[in-house]
Amino acid sequence: MIGCVHRNNFGQVRPNKIRFSIKNCKDEKVFSKIDTSVIYFSEFERQNSRSKYINAYKFYSNNRIAFFTDISLDKLEELNPEKAHIGYYSTCFENNKIQIAFYHVQSNIYISRKEFEIRNDSLFIKTLESPQSALVNEIYLKKKLSKNELIFKPDW
Repeated sequence: MIGCVHRNNFGQVRPNKIRFSIKNCKDEKVFSKIDTSVIYFSEFERQNSRSKYINAYKFYSNNRIAFFTDISLDKLEELNPEKAHIGYYSTCFENNKIQIAFYHVQSNIYISRKEFEIRNDSLFIKTLESPQSALVNEIYLKKKLSKNELIFKPDW
């Protein structure tokens, strides 16, 4: 069996929207909860190395979210959502939810399931346990983006 995976010009997986179950949230107060002019980032240390890398989440309108891996916040082109993993977020449930698409060698497209909360200048992410991932809690810090850093639009 051969599975087809659609990728964009940057090699990022772009699955069909039907794979996401939370894409149709219509929360009237979403922008009082979510700030689309910021990026939330966290610095991680590589295993068996002293080097560090930055992962980040960026919220967009229409319930879209990008998950950036191993980026530099000092380079404008790194904030292009076409270079990120795609996903959707929802504020329509008791717990805010995120689904991010990843390519997995054994199962083609894997949709991770997360819950999130924004408190003050921090984004708290809880990755829910699944066969592909363990229960993980992470904290991301808020960084305000300038007008010229907000030029990119999602490609999904």
